[in-house]
Parts: sequence; structure tokens; C-alpha cells
Amino acid sequence: MYHKIFYGAGPKLADRDKPMFSRNGYQCDTLLQNCKGKPVVISRSTDSGPVIWKVEHDFSCVLFGSREEAMACGESRFFDLEGRTLIGKGAAENV
Repeated sequence: MYHKIFYGAGPKLADRDKPMFSRNGYQCDTLLQNCKGKPVVISRSTDSGPVIWKVEHDFSCVLFGSREEAMACGESRFFDLEGRTLIGKGAAENV
């Protein structure tokens, strides 16, 4: 394990970091963060079979059948990259 020391403010995640989280047959669709600022990745499978959505955070991985289910999983627990809550964003996107 490597420990990184940041002098000043630590690095912030941005949408440009999505390719860094795309791997092993999954393409990163959405980057979020938990309450401690650690990355939360919502990815979709790139296989030719049924599309599977995966939510990864800390050492956990949960699979879903649709993007809406994956986003609903983290709506009350995760934040966008600016630190704002996700509650109510899904309804606003569908209008």
C-alpha cells in the first residue's frame, strides 16, 4: 500500500477522471463521492449481453438492472462531485 501526502488541498475528482475508472468490461458512467470525499463509481457493462449497472464504493460492489436503480441506491447516501446532495435530482432530470 502506498500512502500519499498532499500539501495543501487534496486532489478533487472531476468528470475528466471517468476513463481512469473504466476497466474490466465496465465503462464509468457517473462519478460521485461519499461523505468523506472518496470516489463512488457507477458503471455500465460493455458486454454484448444484458446491460448490468455496477455501483462501487469503498470495498463494496452492488449490481443493478438499470441506471435508475443504481442511482436510486446512492441518492440518499452519496453526493455529486461538488458535494451537493443527489436527493430530487432524478426527478428534475426527467422533466
